[in-house]
Amino acid sequence: MKYYIGRIGERNGDFEYDTHYLFSTKGSADKHAMKVAKDWRGSTSGDWDKDAGGYWADCSLVYVLDYQEIPKEDFDVMKKYLAVL
Repeated sequence: MKYYIGRIGERNGDFEYDTHYLFSTKGSADKHAMKVAKDWRGSTSGDWDKDAGGYWADCSLVYVLDYQEIPKEDFDVMKKYLAVL
């Protein structure tokens, strides 16, 4: 199992913002991060926009900004003490 901190980006008109989240996976971190982006605002596979590199959810574009592997010890501490991450 590998542990990560990821970052989702959202573009809504003139506004852009990002949110960090924690995840762990035995599989591909790329695939997991893309699934999180798709599910973030309830998009479906049909909402994928290849040119924009993200999923449309109403008027917002949701996409993977990045993620990085972190030690399990850091993951455990952040998961235990941070309510929103």
